[in-house]
Amino acid sequence: MLIASDTHPSAHFVQKVGARFDVKVFTPPQSMTRTEKRAISQGIDDPHIRDAYAAAVKAYRRYQNRLRQIEAMDVKSKEELKKRVIVGERIAESLGKC
Repeated sequence: MLIASDTHPSAHFVQKVGARFDVKVFTPPQSMTRTEKRAISQGIDDPHIRDAYAAAVKAYRRYQNRLRQIEAMDVKSKEELKKRVIVGERIAESLGKC
């Protein structure tokens, strides 16, 4: 599981929720601009939903190559491997643990 933020640094509340649920928080290298958020979430009018969607897409894009590599692998516990990679482990290290 992952919580995504659209600002850098992420809000204190976002960090608190991540800590409460023991979940990694994705924070972009720099805060996303309105233009970037609108480009990612075309057709979404509500600004809160747009921002949340844009943050989720940005976080997914950060991990998409590794997640696709895992999907192509012939391993039993793909979901566990994905979780380990998202929290920062390397695929090669995680293979022995799954």
